[in-house]
Amino acid sequence: MKTVDKMEVIHSQSAEFIQQGETGKFLKLIPDTFVIKGEKENGVFNQGYAIRHLNRRDMLLIDVVEKSTKDAVKKLVEEGYNIKGILITCDAVLKSAYADLKTISEDAGGAPIFAHPRNNFKDDFKTKDITGKDKSLDSFDINIFDLPGNEGASVVVYTEINDGMLFPGEDAVGSDYDSELNTFIRPEKKNENNDFGLAESWAAFDTPFSFLFPRKGKPGFNLEEGEQIDILNKLGKS
Repeated sequence: MKTVDKMEVIHSQSAEFIQQGETGKFLKLIPDTFVIKGEKENGVFNQGYAIRHLNRRDMLLIDVVEKSTKDAVKKLVEEGYNIKGILITCDAVLKSAYADLKTISEDAGGAPIFAHPRNNFKDDFKTKDITGKDKSLDSFDINIFDLPGNEGASVVVYTEINDGMLFPGEDAVGSDYDSELNTFIRPEKKNENNDFGLAESWAAFDTPFSFLFPRKGKPGFNLEEGEQIDILNKLGKS
């Protein structure tokens, strides 16, 4: 008898699929890569992501902390998935968190939480340094880029899986889902020095990627070299 994947997902690579997808459910975008939508805030929903290891048991979560995602994460644990870590790309992510970090970790089967060492969390839970070397991250071919975020310390998560996937957190914002555009800009400027530093970092970024999955806005799928250059030029424009 044919076995069915434990995660009830639909495979699609379109903005329309994400926009119409159910909130709080893991939706398959490309092989072993999933998006999960949070509740809308000011008409925009946040996006968290999950990467599944080739062993089909281990998972990494990226910015999955909202109340609407809680049950889906617990379901992963109940179905036998081993969550190797929850990656937090910047402080702003935790503004949408449903609980303290200890509770979020426990709900994910005791998964460690990785964050920037210069974070400003008002939480005494001991996080792991996302910028340091870690065997769990290495097993997913993860590289971390330390960027000066719009509100302080932040990182961009990169993995070699699927010919290069980039998870910029809030350091790059995709076009609105109701727009015909599909491009990326830096977040709204809140600190001129941070914005200038972020622009410089993007201008210097030279790691190839085929997919760009932001926390807000449309993702970029199957990006050719010219499209990557255009995106980085726009993100790096002062």
